[in-house]
Amino acid sequence: MISHIIAALIGNYMTTFFVIGLIVATVKVLARRGHRSPSFVSGTYLNSFVLWAVGIGQVVNFIMHSVFGDYAAKTIGWAQSPFQLELAISSLAFGVMAIILSKKNSTFRGKVALVIAQAIFGFGAAGGHIYQTIVNHDYAANNTGLLLVMDIAISAVGLALVIWHSGARRSQPSATDAVPERQTMAA
Repeated sequence: MISHIIAALIGNYMTTFFVIGLIVATVKVLARRGHRSPSFVSGTYLNSFVLWAVGIGQVVNFIMHSVFGDYAAKTIGWAQSPFQLELAISSLAFGVMAIILSKKNSTFRGKVALVIAQAIFGFGAAGGHIYQTIVNHDYAANNTGLLLVMDIAISAVGLALVIWHSGARRSQPSATDAVPERQTMAA
């Protein structure tokens, strides 16, 4: 049974890292003593999302599509092709950018750009999976299963976190508005 659980966690690594990010953010928020401002809470979740769901998740995606490309292609219902390596390199670029931007003193604008780009990629990938299902009857596990759902869910949650944090930043008292972002906010 443990081997099945480990296989499921590894086989669904994007979901695993997304959930780890939510857990890490929740622990950080609950561990904070004193006042937890909406900006701190939303920024903590956004930073954790950027690091875990996008950063670590995409670096692992790079490894899966480059080192284990034949296996990854098979689980999606693809034939191995040179485009597999291009997807891997794109994933690495997203992952490295996310890891750099996951720090609380990184600019919010950079995080917004990253999350929007990731959402375009995620929704586009979901569209591609749906197209392959309809047109080519590709019902492979990673074309129609949890990966398809998570392409949509992770992208939607990322956008929701950006909107939440944007609203929380705007609602802070004006006395802190003059202080630079990195000194007052979690993101």
